[in-house]
Amino acid sequence: MKGEAPQTKYLKDYTKPTHLIKDVYLTFELHDTETKVTNKMSVAPQNGTTLVLDGEELKFVSAKVNGKPMAASDISFDENLMTLTNLPAEDFELVIENTINPKANTALDGLYMSGGIFCTQNEPEGFRRITYFVDRPDNLSIYTTKIIASKEQCPILLSNGNLVESGDLEDGKHFAIWNDPFPKPAYLYALVAGDLGMVQDSYKTGSGREVDLRIYVDKGNESKCHHAMESLKNSMKWDEQRFGLEYDLDIYMIVAVDSFNMGAMENKGLNIFNSAYVLADRETATDDNFFGIESVIGHEYFHNWTGNRVTCRDWFQLTLKEGLTVFRDQEFSADLNSRAVCRINDVNGLRGHQFTEDSGPNAHPIKPKSYIEMNNFYTSTIYEKGSEVIRMIHTLLGEEGFRKGMDKYFELFDGQAVTTEDFVHAMSVANGDYDFSQFMLWYDQAGTPIVTVESSFDESASELTLKIAQNTPATPGQDTKKPFHMPLAIGLVAEGGKDLALNLKDGANQGDLGRGILHLRKEEETFVFTGVNEKVVPSLNRKFSAPIKLKTNLSNEDMAFLMANDSDEFNRFESCNVFAKQVLNKMIESDELVLDENFANSWSKVLTDKNIDDAFKALCLSLPSVGEMVQDQKVHNFAGTKRAVDFLKLSLSQKFESEIKALYDSLNIEEEFKVDAASMGKRALKNKMLSYLGVLESHVGVVEAQYDNSSNMTDLLAALKVSVYNGHSTSGDLLKKFYDRFKDQTLVMQKWLMVQASNEEDQAFDNVQELLSCDIYDKNVPNLVRALVGTFARNEVQFNHESGRGIKFVAAQIKEIDKINPQVASRLASAFSDLKHMPQALHELAKKELEEIVKIEGLSKNVYEIVSKTLA
Repeated sequence: MKGEAPQTKYLKDYTKPTHLIKDVYLTFELHDTETKVTNKMSVAPQNGTTLVLDGEELKFVSAKVNGKPMAASDISFDENLMTLTNLPAEDFELVIENTINPKANTALDGLYMSGGIFCTQNEPEGFRRITYFVDRPDNLSIYTTKIIASKEQCPILLSNGNLVESGDLEDGKHFAIWNDPFPKPAYLYALVAGDLGMVQDSYKTGSGREVDLRIYVDKGNESKCHHAMESLKNSMKWDEQRFGLEYDLDIYMIVAVDSFNMGAMENKGLNIFNSAYVLADRETATDDNFFGIESVIGHEYFHNWTGNRVTCRDWFQLTLKEGLTVFRDQEFSADLNSRAVCRINDVNGLRGHQFTEDSGPNAHPIKPKSYIEMNNFYTSTIYEKGSEVIRMIHTLLGEEGFRKGMDKYFELFDGQAVTTEDFVHAMSVANGDYDFSQFMLWYDQAGTPIVTVESSFDESASELTLKIAQNTPATPGQDTKKPFHMPLAIGLVAEGGKDLALNLKDGANQGDLGRGILHLRKEEETFVFTGVNEKVVPSLNRKFSAPIKLKTNLSNEDMAFLMANDSDEFNRFESCNVFAKQVLNKMIESDELVLDENFANSWSKVLTDKNIDDAFKALCLSLPSVGEMVQDQKVHNFAGTKRAVDFLKLSLSQKFESEIKALYDSLNIEEEFKVDAASMGKRALKNKMLSYLGVLESHVGVVEAQYDNSSNMTDLLAALKVSVYNGHSTSGDLLKKFYDRFKDQTLVMQKWLMVQASNEEDQAFDNVQELLSCDIYDKNVPNLVRALVGTFARNEVQFNHESGRGIKFVAAQIKEIDKINPQVASRLASAFSDLKHMPQALHELAKKELEEIVKIEGLSKNVYEIVSKTLA
């Protein structure tokens, strides 16, 4: 980046605003290329008579104070700031007029156009691209919005709150006035205008209020909104029942748009969604899509209280709303589906993304101390690890104590912008001043703790000893770490799956042992359990009670025992996963491909066990991915790791071909399509069996038959993946069939792009090059870039291809996309986060590419921050 490096912002430099905006009346005269914005503000001075306002990509027209034009000498501009001087010391009215160009706004921040629809995205700092403002989350204002637009172009005019007035104007225009009675920061402001279809329903709250529910979509997509609407009503009911939280406006609206940088946005009363998280039917959406819609609809709705009614003081506190709300949406999903399966999937996601992030150049605590570009901190650490921290608080306090803490949180802070310390304070005072002092390190220290447990059994003394040590590796800016306070859920599993009672020796503090919880607080601790009169195997970190990497001295035989007997379903899955990793690591390290018979026999017992839930069985029979396996390798060996994973899958398929085929056949029957846990579990297990059959040449016909006979997208896409990933001779024909059938449906074609970009075989690279010129690909649409280029960048095997072609390709795409949408480009740049683990030749090549990127004139601060940290 030529010129001065972007400025870093620090948490320690926080100061309160010099002025607060109490009320805002916004008038929009919408136009594709020149929208006029009139911003009338009631300003309350807090400190001084100089006001600095944020503003980017705006054309200033005028400014008035208390009805009088400001003197030119009192107005100055410096980069993205507007400074007003000699202002009144008492409350005053400030009116600013400016114009903006929504059509030219490819960054998709502020007000922009998506397929002819005007829409906004203001989190974290997009509002400054609409008008000059105190654009920070601790400035809470009451908003009234008047929208004026062509009635033909924009028959629908929406904003936050409740509709106050609407009507026709001259010259074919009309207007609508919306008012939100709840104070909110600018990042929660929203506006939508366009020609949209609508699906309408209602919900009666616990107190008897009728809430109008509306989902707006492109016309023709109304039939795909049923699942989203049901998910919304389920979310509202769940939040009332679980947390006593009722919706507070008369109307709740969701708008789905194709061009959106995020998954969705919780703007008060007017959520704006990426269409991928709204539209679904059996022919176009997979079970994962249905589940994702339910989860994201719930997440954004739950923000109404955890994020909107109580919001963040500053952006360093982002996990305050996101970590808490992810925990809430995970609990919502678990209560409506299989809790064990949801927990396993959540942890798999955490390990696949956040653990990698925590060990890379962009590792940061869930409450960062600094940032250059806030958009770069919408990360798995802030969200998913933040959720795990909330979950640990829930584990420490129990369900009743956590609910009391939530009630206290809203009692103390409703309508305020607060900090993570305020949240933990509420939890503490609601539970007898619970001591969270050491626990707060989870907010301040980056990195994934490594917990090592050495167990030993003294049969003569009937004692089991656990020696436990915790260590957190160094991360950028934090070379040494203090020990965390963490809850470690445990069980002592005896023959037949019986859990023995937990009793510590010599009257040691039993703490939460009645709930099966050990409190770890020191670098090294020893726990001796008495009354252990039979051989047991310790089941450790049950339900993944702490976000750690666990290392034990348990043998493969112990893992096989837990696979068959552990009453904790998460740890039963974990035993399958750990056993498979141990087998794979042995093959990778020795470079000898030999099937471990003990693992194979244990795996087959899970395969043939008829008492296991289908979805749970599908997860237990899954093998670790190449990406998961290389995480613990000092120098990543993708080729060798892939060979081992492929060999193990092929060996299991050959050895248990008849059992796999029999299970597949028992599940491959015509049934009414339902989106419930049982039905989705059957499809998951059937398609897991298809993935094993698909590696055998003799079953190519089975895969093709499933594709041709599928009545839903889940089964159709599963067959397509198996065919493409295994290089079946019929894969080209299936890809063409898919294209011909769905080429006019952009959400479905994103799946088509992803299948080809995620293929770990070498033909993926050439296919991706060709797809860049495909008629359905558009580099200006984030969903399509993520589907093709983003998926390839996450394809560890092909991105790290020994030729270096994957690295060069992604680097070139970062340069190109950064000119269009810096947020999307910075996400692509995170593909280089494993730079230090690359083989030497790839390391040097990647470093050279990144050095070229960081020198580009006009490089966005989004990409600069990610790349410069990676190089550092």
